[in-house]
Amino acid sequence: MPQNLWAFPLATRGETMYKVLTVAGSDSGGGAGIQTDLKTFAALGVYGTSVITALTAQNTQGVHGIHAVPPEFIACQLEAVLSDIPVHAAKTGMLGDADVISIVANILTKYRITNLVVDPVMIAQSGHRLLPEHAVDALRDKLLPLAMVATPNLPEAEILLGREILSVAEMVAAAREIRRLGPRHVLIKGGHLRGTEMVDVFFDGKDVHLLSERKLDTINTHGTGCTYAAAIAAYLAKGSTPLDAFSRAKKFITNAISHGICVGSGYGPTNPMGALFNELELGRVSRELTRALSLLQKTKQVVNLIAAGRTNLFCSPEGAGSLAEIISYPTPLLICHRQIGAVGEPIYDGRLFPAEYLLAAHKQNHRIRAMINLRHSPEIASAINAISWQAVTLNTPFSALASVPEVLILEDTPDKEPQLILFAETVEEVAEKTAALARSFCGC
Repeated sequence: MPQNLWAFPLATRGETMYKVLTVAGSDSGGGAGIQTDLKTFAALGVYGTSVITALTAQNTQGVHGIHAVPPEFIACQLEAVLSDIPVHAAKTGMLGDADVISIVANILTKYRITNLVVDPVMIAQSGHRLLPEHAVDALRDKLLPLAMVATPNLPEAEILLGREILSVAEMVAAAREIRRLGPRHVLIKGGHLRGTEMVDVFFDGKDVHLLSERKLDTINTHGTGCTYAAAIAAYLAKGSTPLDAFSRAKKFITNAISHGICVGSGYGPTNPMGALFNELELGRVSRELTRALSLLQKTKQVVNLIAAGRTNLFCSPEGAGSLAEIISYPTPLLICHRQIGAVGEPIYDGRLFPAEYLLAAHKQNHRIRAMINLRHSPEIASAINAISWQAVTLNTPFSALASVPEVLILEDTPDKEPQLILFAETVEEVAEKTAALARSFCGC
């Protein structure tokens, strides 16, 4: 995870809290609209204000009803917020009809809101139409020219331009054309493109920038567009350039999708708070790893089990789905003067061997969340037998094992010496098992 991406200073007395306005619909399911906008603002350390344009009755399966807020009351909300709270950026989402678009455009102009992100919400993920055809012209003519950044997805860009967009090259052409409608920057989101890559096109009037992420295998993507646009608005409010805001928001939405929440029987929402939970988990596991290392240091015989340049402690957060979520020390444990030590603070990074086995074990048995890899020899095998632990030599794919053993033995290969892996439910248990094995080994 990039350093300081999620860290933010809290405003204290006399300091400025960045403020952002969202003008959008309310999602009763909590996954999009006002609800996810405010979650995103909070996650990124800005103060969120809101103007509700419509009440929707929806859940993860779709939109079941829409109750439009009267235009005059939308104007009342806008005036109430903007006459008292000077916002640093604003974001529009579901607006409903041409009259509302005109009111919003006029009042934003009156209060000189320049950092405006226009998310031209037209169709819900379920396919429900959220902006009637007759209001599209009002969006083009009155709101897009005010935008610092316009953020249509492919279906919305197709409606704005009246043609299909089927490739990245066509997305680039569409971004150039939409910019001629007035927004200073255009982001076309490529999540609807076929293929395994999710390519977004950002055009600043001069240069085209592409950002690509591999599509995640999840249906929990409700509110993706809202979350993405809200993140851009938050970064603009904090002083980022549009291009920097786009780049940071791309990382944010990818993380939010990867932490999507299954809350119903349909399309679950993204999770703007996912990265914050990551940091909390990293802090908790770091403390556990520190205690485990201390336990290992107290048992002097443990040094006899350490594989120089390879041994490490690993921990999996509950429900981890990728190697990027595995936590370990950034480098293998070291031995200095017969004492075990570690360099650096624990990080999310599953590239160190054999982190893949912990991920596989956790997926097979969610209670298994910790692991250490140690050197192996016939003498250590005898110590394992003396303790009567279940040990399995891996000679088939890990997924073929009937259950997760207490000890997994990796045999000698041309590029790796033999190793053994101890699995446990907690990092502390891993340390205790390692100490017990070390005492047994020295007693054999």
